[in-house]
Amino acid sequence: MEAKLRVLLQDRIEKLVLPLGIPPTVEELQTVVKDTFGIADEFSLQYFDSEFEDYFTLHASDQIKHKDTIKVVQADPIILTFLPLDESLGSPLSQKSTDYESASYAESSASHAESSTGTSSSQDTIILPKQSTTERYQPWPKQFPIPLFAYETMIYLERASEDYKKNGTLLTCSKVKADILEKLAETIYAYAAYPSSAQISLVAEALVNKYPCLKEPGSFAGYYGWQQSIKYKMANYRTKLRGYGVPEVMCNALKRKSPADQKPAKSVKKPRKAEVNYLPPYPAGEDEKSQEQERLQLLTEVRKRDNNTLIKERMAKIFAHRRNKIVNLSPSIEDIKARWPALFEASQIQDEFHRITTVNLESKFMSKLDEYTPKLLSLQSKGGTMGLRLHAILLKAPSNRSIHVTRDVVIRCLMVYLGESTDQLLKEYDDTDEDVVSQDLALQKMKIYNLKTSTSEDPDVGIVVDGDRQGRLCRAPALVSGQKKLSRPLMQQHSHGATEFYAFLILHFVPLL
Repeated sequence: MEAKLRVLLQDRIEKLVLPLGIPPTVEELQTVVKDTFGIADEFSLQYFDSEFEDYFTLHASDQIKHKDTIKVVQADPIILTFLPLDESLGSPLSQKSTDYESASYAESSASHAESSTGTSSSQDTIILPKQSTTERYQPWPKQFPIPLFAYETMIYLERASEDYKKNGTLLTCSKVKADILEKLAETIYAYAAYPSSAQISLVAEALVNKYPCLKEPGSFAGYYGWQQSIKYKMANYRTKLRGYGVPEVMCNALKRKSPADQKPAKSVKKPRKAEVNYLPPYPAGEDEKSQEQERLQLLTEVRKRDNNTLIKERMAKIFAHRRNKIVNLSPSIEDIKARWPALFEASQIQDEFHRITTVNLESKFMSKLDEYTPKLLSLQSKGGTMGLRLHAILLKAPSNRSIHVTRDVVIRCLMVYLGESTDQLLKEYDDTDEDVVSQDLALQKMKIYNLKTSTSEDPDVGIVVDGDRQGRLCRAPALVSGQKKLSRPLMQQHSHGATEFYAFLILHFVPLL
């Protein structure tokens, strides 16, 4: 079952060990390669074809096998040169062709320019998609990047660093501290408005590592004072942003809270771990009224067939409006489904999860599950009653089980090992009348149902939340986790805790049993 691949990187050759074999999709394999070798940029995979003795683009994971060679091909950066518009002609001035353009494209551009303007210069017009500047596009970095400070501050730090290297003199003057804290606060906010104590500690550590002259004498780690200064600076910076009406901090203003919660530390709304875009501001030129009109138009588009592209664009456009309503009003699942029905489609929940966390949910989850599967399967060696129960689950699975069945077995064993009852999560029906099933599911708060009938070999598997059946599940982890991100009040009311975690794990695999 274990597979090994030879991986050609840009500057080295590595061996990739896959304990559960080659992943079923190229996307999952890319995620494993990215996480294993720490690749930050976009890339594609190529495999070595022994017949042609050359590399070809990998389109499916079944094109490679054990001990094959794959190659990581990183995308070349696109360099654009922009020139001002010539308003008298009403068209862009001639522009040099960039390196990535082909000769045929240059010729076609030149001929088009000649026919439209009567000149012989090429006209390369590149229309870039409008990208929102109000959303974050990356989570908290593993290594915090210390920004560039003001010119005079950088000169001061360079001289102090030289003195530190020569005789170990620490910088005690505080004349540059204000500028350092201001720039650090701006950079921190680009990743998180409410950084945790651990994150602030990482920032302080990165600061003194880059500029050792800033270490504090008498401090155990050398940066405890910086850690406290950054903490209070972030509080002041949020107050400053609140004055500019930034929604992510405005939602915690005392005047926005109910009379019973008008205390600074009570009912604070802030992102949980992994949430990057918690409450983004409205895009430029948009407000609540205009985006509400977009939402009403979207209700009409959802009823049309084969309209996924337009729905995806509009869902992304009104993301800020949707988060504003969900975070500030805390609506129920029924209200969310009535206002944004498209959000309950598997593809849209995946997109919404990516907007909030910048993480591809399924591929990331599957790669991590496969990574820890050997250790989780070793739980069966535990003795006593627990070992017998785990061993009984493994005996029910076929000996030559696929990767999907293996994942299901691992999750079921994990539930038993942690003492969770499957009856609290799963609800199975065998040849039960549809009316009886509907009445029973209407009473459930959150359950996975598996409806088997003698007339069909394909069972009806789905999830019910607050008595509302969400339909058949083909990509259920995104649905459960997406609903968790959408409506925290629902999860807080029912306090499912481990139940919602196991729903996230198991729903993807129940249809495969």
